[in-house]
Amino acid sequence: MNSLSSPEQGRNIGEEGINFRYFFGGLLIFFALGMTLLLAVMGAPLFLRALVFFPLWFGVLCLIQAGKGVCVFLAAKGQCVVAHGTIPIANPAARQALEQQARRVHIISMVVACLLAVTLMLASLLIPWQSFFTTA
Repeated sequence: MNSLSSPEQGRNIGEEGINFRYFFGGLLIFFALGMTLLLAVMGAPLFLRALVFFPLWFGVLCLIQAGKGVCVFLAAKGQCVVAHGTIPIANPAARQALEQQARRVHIISMVVACLLAVTLMLASLLIPWQSFFTTA
């Protein structure tokens, strides 16, 4: 894999962007897990526990973008990454294909994040987390 994007192959980010998204996505997923545990131990109300959706959404979005090689922000602007920055995608067919792929990435990331958030919220409600951190 080279360090530049290839819109004709359905990618608008290069290797550096992919590596950054993998790192940042994993970081956000671990942050969401820690946030869930902290809110559960504190006995926070359900609406506060629902806030775990946002780091999950961004984390899943980063991971899926990295896997597909598509940045949804750049695709919306019709751009791709090159050695000296970003440039507009000249091929209209490649641009349209990237926009469609970016929409799919966005929808999939929201659905996955919703499912993960609901799962974590249920786990935080059903598992007696506070009993693990109190001394008897």
